[in-house]
Amino acid sequence: MKPPISVAWLLTMVQAAVPLVNCGPYPYARNAARSYYNPNGFFQFTDKTHHRFYNFYERVTEQPRSSKLVETNEIWNEPSSSQSPFSYREEDDFGPSNWGALNASCNGMFQSPINLVANRSQIVRKKRPLALEGARNIPLSMEVLNEGGTAAFFPTFRTGEQPRLRGGPLRGEYLFYQFHYHLGSEHTFDRKRYSAEMHLVFYDGLYESFKAARDQPNGVVVIALVFEVLKSRRIDSLNMWTRYLPKVVGEGSEYSIPLYDLFTVGEVLGDMEWPYFAYEGSLTTPPCSETVQWIVASERRPLTRSELKVMRTLNGRGGDWVQTARPTQALNFRRVFIY
Repeated sequence: MKPPISVAWLLTMVQAAVPLVNCGPYPYARNAARSYYNPNGFFQFTDKTHHRFYNFYERVTEQPRSSKLVETNEIWNEPSSSQSPFSYREEDDFGPSNWGALNASCNGMFQSPINLVANRSQIVRKKRPLALEGARNIPLSMEVLNEGGTAAFFPTFRTGEQPRLRGGPLRGEYLFYQFHYHLGSEHTFDRKRYSAEMHLVFYDGLYESFKAARDQPNGVVVIALVFEVLKSRRIDSLNMWTRYLPKVVGEGSEYSIPLYDLFTVGEVLGDMEWPYFAYEGSLTTPPCSETVQWIVASERRPLTRSELKVMRTLNGRGGDWVQTARPTQALNFRRVFIY
């Protein structure tokens, strides 16, 4: 009689047959040893579903996966936590492989971001449309904060005018909280990484605040928009929010957008008629709570070279960065859906 096959042995064989992809981290110094950052690298990828070509700012190279799961770069921290010791340099004491020492959830089984593959995802045939009520509501004010090498935008709305997200994979109604960006897309598509990724953060309307909802089951929803850089140098600006980044170059700096310059969430998000990936995951920075429903747009948004240069001027967490994205995490038997 053959001995029974253990689960541990089976997982070892699966991981050996399907190598995991390490999408970073990339050292911040251009000439640093083992740097995978190529400032002039554009790679082409064909989307056979939509018969389109996309330019990728950076190709992801396969590397041996660290024994420790890596932490991510979602700016959920309070402003006072901008001095958090976690870093994006692997050689630092609290580099990505050691984020689990800061919070055990970062070593969880259902972490984000992940590598997205269309032909390995399940298509949802009967679906509810994703809708954002109040997308055109102008906020009363908007604060921009440098939270460690990236900027987060926090709008304040009148009572009852906070944008509300519903439909799609969501079971309830979610209120808009903030949006921020990452240098280098956190999610990868068929092992390809783009220039940047924006996250629009919502929390469950059953709770009074994002902080109260963050650690609750299905407490957070994040819409991810991935940006690719235009090859043309003739266009200086396409995204209005980038014009305020020079105001918050220093780590921990803040800026209040003037009333006459306020803009809506709809102007940032655009229409939501694109197909999207949906899966259950986590925050991508400590505390890495596994309470997030991810909605990742399949279409790429344009970003100019000038805008990317401005995005990189922000400093924090120990230096200037060309990458603030968490390496992709293991899927671990989760299902990814396409809506």
